[in-house]
Amino acid sequence: MFDLTPQDDFVHTTGSEDSWRESYSFDFLDASARLSGFGLLGVNPNQQVGDCVFALWRDDILIAKSAKWDYHLPREIGEERQQFGPLAFRPVAPFKTWEISYDDGYCRLELAFDSIHAPHCWAFPSGKDARAASRHYHQQGRYRGVVRVGKDSIPVQGLGARSHSWGPDPRPRVRRWVSASAQFSEKLAFQVVQLTLADGRDQLAGYLFRGSHNDAIHRTRLSASYGMRHSAPSGCTLELGTAGGDQLTAVVRALNAFNTSFQERSLPGFRFSCAAEFQVDNQTGYGRLNAYWSGIKERPEEWVVEPKDVARAKIEKLRGDFDETVF
Repeated sequence: MFDLTPQDDFVHTTGSEDSWRESYSFDFLDASARLSGFGLLGVNPNQQVGDCVFALWRDDILIAKSAKWDYHLPREIGEERQQFGPLAFRPVAPFKTWEISYDDGYCRLELAFDSIHAPHCWAFPSGKDARAASRHYHQQGRYRGVVRVGKDSIPVQGLGARSHSWGPDPRPRVRRWVSASAQFSEKLAFQVVQLTLADGRDQLAGYLFRGSHNDAIHRTRLSASYGMRHSAPSGCTLELGTAGGDQLTAVVRALNAFNTSFQERSLPGFRFSCAAEFQVDNQTGYGRLNAYWSGIKERPEEWVVEPKDVARAKIEKLRGDFDETVF
């Protein structure tokens, strides 16, 4: 965790690391209009390269897309980090309202995002120097606006999330990750990211929001399933526990999958971004299920991440049970 300031909703001073990166993403789903979409802008100023990814679905039919990983950008790029190619982000009121637009000549999107809670932030260490960390925050809210596809104009009243990160790019040192975010109402939302580093260590970040504050995710259990087509995620069961003692179990069903596997040179591997339906008790929510694995042996199926002290206590209990059984 780190302290956020309103300025963190804007661009940041470029670090000295060659891999230093700043990125913005958003996603939305309007169940009544049967539309879902997401977009991502990423900039590596010291490498003078940027990427822009966008996808829009009607149900499980992809109706518009853009995926370009090699925009040539000036090293001194400033506010333009938030707007190049067909996609643009604009903060209106930090951590409260954003405007997002997309225009490729065929598909046009104009959306406003209004948050329902304060952003949740975390940092992932980079390399051997713990002081060099990539910083991230995530926030959920409501989307309103219009999508135009060809001659069709579709009003949007949906829900979704946005995120922002900056610092040394940790992704090349990751074997696999799964991230999930869902919103059920203005009183219930969550997001979780679990990943395995190249050295085999697992890391965990995320929060559970129940209408008052973000309670940090403390442990997770994932059981995932995959479809035959390109091994895209078809769903999973997520069990979450928070630092405050709250618990939640979500059954997740992927509604579609945008496959960008082996397209980004700096991140070779299987990569999917899926709109998803979430069931928690008797409530239905919507959000995203994203996954990456460097090779098929790394594909997560059964995966538990928990603090070292919890894992150590379980081991000690098993040892005690064994000693009592033997002696």
